[in-house]
Amino acid sequence: MATELCGSKLIAPYFGSSLYVWASVIAVTLGSLAGGYFFGGRLSLAKNNVKTLSLILFIAAMYMGVMPFIVNLFGPIALRFGLMFSVTLSSFLLLSVPMFLMGAASPLIISIQTKNPEESGRVSGLVYSISTLGGIISTFLCGFLFIPTFGINITLFVFASLLTLSLVLLHKSNGFKATVLLLMLLVSGFTSKTPIKNCIYESDGMLGKINVIDDTTGNSVIRKLLVNNTVQSEMDMQNGQSVSQYIALLDSNLSKVQNKKALVLGMGGGLTSNLLAMKGYSVTGVELDERIIEAAKKYFHLSANTNAIADDARRFINNCHNKFDLVLIDVFKAEEQPVHVITTESLKRLAENLEENAYLIINWHGYLKGERGLGTSILLNTLKSAGFNYKMVAASHKEDERNILIFTSAKSPAVKKYEIQEAIEVSDLINTDAKPLLEKYNALANQTWRKNYILYYYSAN
Repeated sequence: MATELCGSKLIAPYFGSSLYVWASVIAVTLGSLAGGYFFGGRLSLAKNNVKTLSLILFIAAMYMGVMPFIVNLFGPIALRFGLMFSVTLSSFLLLSVPMFLMGAASPLIISIQTKNPEESGRVSGLVYSISTLGGIISTFLCGFLFIPTFGINITLFVFASLLTLSLVLLHKSNGFKATVLLLMLLVSGFTSKTPIKNCIYESDGMLGKINVIDDTTGNSVIRKLLVNNTVQSEMDMQNGQSVSQYIALLDSNLSKVQNKKALVLGMGGGLTSNLLAMKGYSVTGVELDERIIEAAKKYFHLSANTNAIADDARRFINNCHNKFDLVLIDVFKAEEQPVHVITTESLKRLAENLEENAYLIINWHGYLKGERGLGTSILLNTLKSAGFNYKMVAASHKEDERNILIFTSAKSPAVKKYEIQEAIEVSDLINTDAKPLLEKYNALANQTWRKNYILYYYSAN
């Protein structure tokens, strides 16, 4: 379980943590374990099972230790292929070897512990119950302690070391012990982190890797909040303002108000919340990851007029009884959209929290045409099904280089600048709780976004 969780987090900076990533990780894990069980069963028929078991677990531990090096080696190459193939290939290369070997260990342990045929059932049950209990413990340790506290690389090294230590204790040979310890020292060199340039904050966790960096461009210093190596917020340190085109687009279409309330679902670094506070709104900002809220307060000057709440956006909607004059949905995490927030049912529930002339604004990627535009078409259909009318604004006609803001209201919404009326891919599908289709039909748009982002990021650095 520690290997599976860390593996999924190592893949995330390249492919995100969408349903497709988790499906690939789980499928590869189960397939590799199944193959390992079969292989271990065949090995258990031979002699010297203790020696064979030691060798298998030692190789598995070594592979766990170098997993960060492996993903950095093939991750950029895999990006050149299609999403499904890339994610599946990456999961296979990263997880199949250690999972296969650890699967093969169980039949060998059962064989070693079974003294006569009558004991086989009892021994099998005991081994698999202990194995499952260990998986539960390691899951909690990884999710709540090791990954958030020490990071993915050290977590893998710790579990690989524990596995290796158990082998050292089983063997009396000093030569074997010395060899194992020497190899573990060599592996530790692969797991050591390369410091990120100008990084002032870093945190690993189950919700992703977070960094805050100060990027010097000419005479300007741009502070960036990164989640899984993709920029979520950018602020010019000279004036404390966002340099994002999307926030400038939002600014140009909003007027100043008095005594109005705004809700931001997906607060990020807090720069949209700061803009709304400057416009005169009292802001409630909802952000799933509490680490991001702390970063917004400490590094991005989050406005005192923002009440920041750590919660899932859908859960907040379901339990909220306040009324708002403006709601902004900006739940992107890199290219991923938590689609449960923008189902018909969720939007109808959110409508109950809107004042009579309130606006609902959704930040979205720039794709409208062809297969890449299917997700946008489904989103617009979903808005209509929930009783909203819409208009769209964008600062560019180039789909790969823009975000779209979708202004919606129960009546016909008004926008000031940059309204677009481009042709949209036709679809009659709707995103609902029972059929959450957006992740599937947005897959190509999301993959294109991530590939363009990474290509731009690496060419600029």
